[in-house]
Amino acid sequence: MKKFYIWIIFSLIGVGIGIAAMFYDDMLKSSGTVAIPSVKLPFNSFIAGTGIVEAKSKNIAVSSSFSGIVKAVYVQSGEKIQKGMLLFEMDDTLLQSNILIAQAGIKAAEATFISAKHHFELIENFKNVSPQMVTKEKYMQAQDHFHEAKELLEVSKTKLAALKEQSNLYKVYSPIDGIVLRSEISRGDFFDSRSNALLIGSERVNVRVSINEYDISKFKPGTKAVAYLRGNTKKNIGLKYAYTIPYVVPKTNLTGRSTERTDTRVLQVIYAAERTKTFPLYVGEQLDVFIQTPEQEK
Repeated sequence: MKKFYIWIIFSLIGVGIGIAAMFYDDMLKSSGTVAIPSVKLPFNSFIAGTGIVEAKSKNIAVSSSFSGIVKAVYVQSGEKIQKGMLLFEMDDTLLQSNILIAQAGIKAAEATFISAKHHFELIENFKNVSPQMVTKEKYMQAQDHFHEAKELLEVSKTKLAALKEQSNLYKVYSPIDGIVLRSEISRGDFFDSRSNALLIGSERVNVRVSINEYDISKFKPGTKAVAYLRGNTKKNIGLKYAYTIPYVVPKTNLTGRSTERTDTRVLQVIYAAERTKTFPLYVGEQLDVFIQTPEQEK
């Protein structure tokens, strides 16, 4: 009987050891480190920064003059566009109703004008035949009524022309030649005029490089730079200096490094980049950028 209990105890101990070994093995696998890929630095002396790809024309948030329901959408993400191309239309049902009302108002104003004109001409003829037949007060009333009807007709026509001109605001056209970077609008959606649901930009791109405030003194405008794809250190592309934005701003794109401070400010420098088959740049993509410093010349 004692041997039976001893075997049970040893069995439980064995099961416990097996379970512990499994957990330990999983912990070793989960804590395994991945080797950091080596990067062949392009310059002996450099400063590093984070680059964000953006359209050369800047990323343009296309909007309308007012908010409303989308009637039709004519483009989608990634589609090439030309300046003046119709992008989307807003629902103009209410406007068309107002145009019909304005057209009816013109007809009524024309009828009133014709009636007032005939009455004034009749009074004027009577006065020419016999001035005693028409009093001065009656003549002035007919004349004022005629001019008032004429002005009312002109106002009605102007109102109709304004409504028709306003109908052009319901159609949104592209201001540039380029490409649709992102389209998140569909027929029937409510479009907020302050939204950025439709982004367009030029096909040519720039890279906006953020230089840490501690490295600003090392940077010299016009210096060379090289950008690397994140996660693929074998692919890089040369950048051409375009201009420097002379305004230091708080850093917004954090990398997550333990040494990074959230209150850091950065100088933003714009470099021109050329897309290639092996280096297809996408707007919004982050790049690791290395900028040559003058010490390289020593």
